Amino acid sequence: MIAARPRTRQRASRPRTSWEIRSFAVATAVIAGVFTLALLYLSQITSLSAGDYEVQRLQAERDELRRQNSLLEVQLARLDSPARIETLAARLGLVRVSNVQLLFPEPLQAKR
Repeated sequence: MIAARPRTRQRASRPRTSWEIRSFAVATAVIAGVFTLALLYLSQITSLSAGDYEVQRLQAERDELRRQNSLLEVQLARLDSPARIETLAARLGLVRVSNVQLLFPEPLQAKR
């Protein structure tokens, strides 16, 4: 009977070792899966944040360009005003003409 006990102990220890290895493998797989999901989540959040910063930068650039466009439209209206053009023409010695003579060319006829 003494010889029978060591066999029982060896048989009992093998399943426990196999169970420990399986549970360790499952726990390792779960931890690796959770870690992978956490990395995926962090990469998505980071890309969303970077995209949001890019949108904010582009909106600020758009607003600056609109402001510059408004200033240029005001400058164009000032430079294109008839009073300014008349003042510059007077400075150059040009005078306003009361009547304009129009010359019309004679129609050309083909020679035969």
